[in-house]
Amino acid sequence: MKLKLKAVYMYAAGFYVYSIFDLLFWETRRKDFGVMMSHHVATVVLIVVSYICRLSRPGSVILPLHDASDIFLEIGKMAKYSSCEWLVVVAFLLFVASWILLRLIVFPFWILRSTSYEIAMIVDKENKKIYRTSYYYLFNTLLFSLLVFHIYWWVLIYRMLVKQIQSRGHVGEDVRSDSEGENDHED
Repeated sequence: MKLKLKAVYMYAAGFYVYSIFDLLFWETRRKDFGVMMSHHVATVVLIVVSYICRLSRPGSVILPLHDASDIFLEIGKMAKYSSCEWLVVVAFLLFVASWILLRLIVFPFWILRSTSYEIAMIVDKENKKIYRTSYYYLFNTLLFSLLVFHIYWWVLIYRMLVKQIQSRGHVGEDVRSDSEGENDHED
């Protein structure tokens, strides 16, 4: 693994370990706390297993694939806090489009297909075994759990999208929380 890719792995692992502590001690608890915590723990384990087993090819695709949607989410949050409604709408629509494309189409039909089935073609010719079978199952189980989380969050995103359409373009509050209002964010 090249040094630059190792740096990306170290950064990502550090970010998600920090995110676990952030979620535990500083973030507002929302309805999806358990799912979010499971997501962060699964992501850290995936990064470590990917690094140890030299599964850098899928790892180097999975990391940016997930981060791309988050860009639009964070832009939308900043626009919401700044009361820039047109940018909130644009960022939310780009977030929805990127979520569908990257996490509900590319991830399951390209990444999971590759790590689950195509990797079986990489066989030790003498032993006829998939290299490190236990890691293979752990890696793919965690990837499939991420897909389950993506679907769960898609249901929440879809609810927000429906509310936005019903309110003629106004992006409502976060559906994960009953109490968080527009002014409840930390500066």
